[in-house]
Amino acid sequence: MRRHHLISLAAMWLLMVSVAACTSASTPAVPTAAPTVPPAPTAVPTTESEPAAEATIDLESRLEEFDPDDFDDPTNIDNEWFPMKPGTQWTYEGFTEDSGLTVPHRIEFTVTDLTKEIEGVRTVVAWVNDYSEGQLVEAELAFYAQDDEGTVWYLGEYPEEYENEHFAGAPAWIAGLKGAKAGIKMQAEPQAGTPSYSQGWGPAVNWTDYAQVDQVGHETCVPVGCYEDVLVIAESSLAETDAFQLKYYARGVGQVQVGWRGADATKETLELVEMVQLSPEALAEIRAEALELEEHAYKVSKEVYDQTPPSEVLSEATAEIEAAQEDATEDEAADEVPEPEFVDFDSSNFEHSTNIDNQWLPLQPGGHWVYEGVTTEDGESLPHRIEFTVTDLTKEIEGVRTVVTWIEDYSDGELVELEIAFYAQDNDGNVWYLGEYPEEYEDGEFVAAPTWISGLEDARAGIKMMAEPKLGTPSYFQGWAPAVEWSDYGVVDQIGQETCVPVDCYDDVLVIAESSLEETDAFQLKYYARGVGEVRVGWRGADATQEELELVQFVQLSPETLAEVRAMALLLEKHAYQRSEDVYGQTPPAEGP
Repeated sequence: MRRHHLISLAAMWLLMVSVAACTSASTPAVPTAAPTVPPAPTAVPTTESEPAAEATIDLESRLEEFDPDDFDDPTNIDNEWFPMKPGTQWTYEGFTEDSGLTVPHRIEFTVTDLTKEIEGVRTVVAWVNDYSEGQLVEAELAFYAQDDEGTVWYLGEYPEEYENEHFAGAPAWIAGLKGAKAGIKMQAEPQAGTPSYSQGWGPAVNWTDYAQVDQVGHETCVPVGCYEDVLVIAESSLAETDAFQLKYYARGVGQVQVGWRGADATKETLELVEMVQLSPEALAEIRAEALELEEHAYKVSKEVYDQTPPSEVLSEATAEIEAAQEDATEDEAADEVPEPEFVDFDSSNFEHSTNIDNQWLPLQPGGHWVYEGVTTEDGESLPHRIEFTVTDLTKEIEGVRTVVTWIEDYSDGELVELEIAFYAQDNDGNVWYLGEYPEEYEDGEFVAAPTWISGLEDARAGIKMMAEPKLGTPSYFQGWAPAVEWSDYGVVDQIGQETCVPVDCYDDVLVIAESSLEETDAFQLKYYARGVGEVRVGWRGADATQEELELVQFVQLSPETLAEVRAMALLLEKHAYQRSEDVYGQTPPAEGP
């Protein structure tokens, strides 16, 4: 079990020998299920009760059967409980006990874009930094691979331990060397009541970790978010059979929390405080650090690490391009388009639809946001400005009263679009998008008004902001309007992000990646701060506009100014009835206060 503190290997060996001398190893024993009373959602569970385990476990006799032939695509680790996409970084913070003192603890776990061949299987290289009281106490390279069934295997680690910033040791183990064997980090389909399993075997350094499914369907809250249907794995080792780490996993996210049970000397508790997808530049920096650590590993671990081939860079972008070049056709490309989901729209579920108080997208009348930045047009970078105002108008759409917003869009100082758009909040707190009337202009002249309104011409309402956005949830349509090819969808991309814009600096920022079925390789990244709403816009992929915006003003308009905006919105609606008779002309007028 990963203890994140230095342990005397000699002491561990003596403990194993003494325990084995006093007990029988003939019958394997496993941890029992978790307490029947669940802990409070915000607390890391602890309990005085311990699993009914024998003093020793004959783990070596039932190590997992490892077959290199079962790994056709080992670096594509998409296990729902333990996804490892290159560039993903998890940060955990909490506490451990050391000599009776409680000390702050921080772990940064990053999936690099490096791979390394171990026992004939190409593994993903993870980079782990471990801090105690702000001081680095361990830097580690760890190696994972996923088999054809979806099980994630652990094939070894190179941990460098430090005391007072000085190198203290490197108890490395690699499957296939000095008796070490691979183990299971996460089963493809973990189920309660199944036997414990080895997480690896490194007898030369007394690495004997094993695990068992402890709880399923748990609920827990951490700084990043709240999760249901959480999986809890209890981990221990032959040297610490009465001490367990409890690791909590959320679907699509991975590990979100660490607790303990039994005689765990460290009493380690950790919570996920940040999960981000690193930029290519930041990932390159991590890669360089990992390769530097590997260079040192070859020098200090001659009998183990020095017997392995060097890590190699696997560029995810390059791999995707190469795959696309192999007999790629439009039909094949279409098969790879994400499949957003429609959320059922029920007009009876909107009792207070105009009171939009969603913490990520609050839309109260008079709220006024101004964004400034740049977009790219014909290879030229142009100034861009958007003004977004919540009016005090409402409009009924599909039996639901919506809030009317007013948007002005300027490119290079010239007005290019005016728009009224319609939002409503359901009883669960989800904010819905029910349509828009945009007037587009070129050189000051009206060009088009690609209008869509839910319920007309097969258009459907979609979710603009979920009540409780979580990583790992499926992408969702933000609306659907086939008549104007409007097929936008969103997906939670990051949580716990930090960003600074001219208005202020924000932490715990939510990032939503938006795209459409016509632009599956282009994404707008929209950053949301609690109680404020959208504070930044970025991009990723093949976004032709490469739009970047920052919140430069956020105010509550005076009643007089709000009345002016209302008048402009009603004038635009008058145009809408004239220019969009088949769609907007079928809707009732907006109503004022």
